[in-house]
Amino acid sequence: MPARRRVLTYGCCSEPYPDVTFTLLLRRRAAAYVCNLLLPCVLISLLAPLAFHLPADSGEKVSLGVTVLLALTVFQLLLAESMPPAESVPLIGKYYMATMTMVTFSTALTILIMNLHYCGPSARPVPAWARALLLGRLARGLCVRERGEPCGQSRPPESPPSPQPPEGGAGLPASPCCEPQCLCHQEALLHHVATIANTFRSHRAAQRRHEDWKRLARVMDRFFLGIFFSMALVMSLLVLVQAL
Repeated sequence: MPARRRVLTYGCCSEPYPDVTFTLLLRRRAAAYVCNLLLPCVLISLLAPLAFHLPADSGEKVSLGVTVLLALTVFQLLLAESMPPAESVPLIGKYYMATMTMVTFSTALTILIMNLHYCGPSARPVPAWARALLLGRLARGLCVRERGEPCGQSRPPESPPSPQPPEGGAGLPASPCCEPQCLCHQEALLHHVATIANTFRSHRAAQRRHEDWKRLARVMDRFFLGIFFSMALVMSLLVLVQAL
C-alpha cells in the first residue's frame, strides 16, 4: 500500500500540519469469473467452428450453430446480472460480443455452404474460375480429396462426351444390304438405343455436376473450419492471458 507524507503550512497558523495520504489499489479477483463465465464460453466458442466439420447429410450443421448461439446468449444474460453497472464494457463482455458475432457469421456461412451442397443435378456446372481455384489449388492445399484419390492430387478433368450414334438411320449405307439380320434393317431399334444412350449420358453429366458442387462445399467447409477455429483459439488465449 503506497503512502505519501506531506507537511502543509497555512497562512493563518504558524504550526505546520502534516498529513499522510494512502493510495488503495483495488482489483477484482477474476478467478470466480474465469471459472464460472469465461471458461464455459471458451469451450462453447471452440465448438462453433466444428459445424463446418459435420457432414452435410447429417442435418445438424445449422442446429449446432444455433445451439451454440443460444448458449452464449444465456451466458451473456448471466454476465449482465452478475457484473455491476458501468459506463465502459468490461473485457469479458467484449469477448462475449465478439464470440457471438463470430458464431452468427459461421452459422450464416454454414447455410450458404448447405445450399452449395444440395444443388441438384439440374444445377449449372461449376464455373471455370471456381474449378481452377477452389477445386484445384485450394482442394490440394487442404487435402480435400475423393475416395481413393491421393492427397495433393486433384481429379482429372472430364473427358469430352463420345459422339452420339446416328438417329433415324442417318449415316447408313444407301445401297440395300443383302444380309437379312443386319442392323441397317432395324432403324427403330437403333433409334431406341440412341435415345437410351443419350439419356444415360445426360444423367451421368448431371450426377457429375452434382458431385462437383458437393466437393466444392467440402472445400469451403474445410477452409472456413481452419479460419474460424484459429480466430476462436486466438481470442480465447488473449482473453485468458489478460484475465489471469
